[in-house]
Amino acid sequence: MERLWPRVLQGTAPLLVWAGHFAFCYLFAAAACAPGGGAAWRWWLLLGVTLLALAACGWLLWRACRVRRTGLLALARLGSGWLALVAVGWGGLVLLTAGACR
Repeated sequence: MERLWPRVLQGTAPLLVWAGHFAFCYLFAAAACAPGGGAAWRWWLLLGVTLLALAACGWLLWRACRVRRTGLLALARLGSGWLALVAVGWGGLVLLTAGACR
């Protein structure tokens, strides 16, 4: 039982990165579009957070690919890694609307 939580974290770490990126991007975009929100620097901050999240997901996926194991944990690590990488890229599309506050 003592090894359950580290294994759960290994399988879900990329999804936690994606959830953090998703929450940050959309909450930051909502706050930046509020009256008195930031101006030019917000695009660069969102880009930096997106690149950092993509790098973290890519690193976790790379680690999952290097492990030559079979079983549910190996499949969960690979599947959640690919899913999170695509999801962070998709969530990064908020960058296209970073300057379109109306």
